[in-house]
Amino acid sequence: MSETIIYTKTGCPYCQKALADYRAKGISFKEINTSEDVAAKLLVREKYGATKVPVIVRDGKLISTGYNGGG
Repeated sequence: MSETIIYTKTGCPYCQKALADYRAKGISFKEINTSEDVAAKLLVREKYGATKVPVIVRDGKLISTGYNGGG
């Protein structure tokens, strides 16, 4: 079973849209808020080169940065 993680930050409307879309599609995911988890913020930047959220990772592979409605 695949694991999807959506890295978000507090107050991000694009993050909320991504979360809502994944819920509507019935895709299970784990949300990690980078505003509350500094280690996650550093991981997203260092491992995935992302400076914007949401960052969507499936099975350790980067799916998207920013959100374009994909899933």
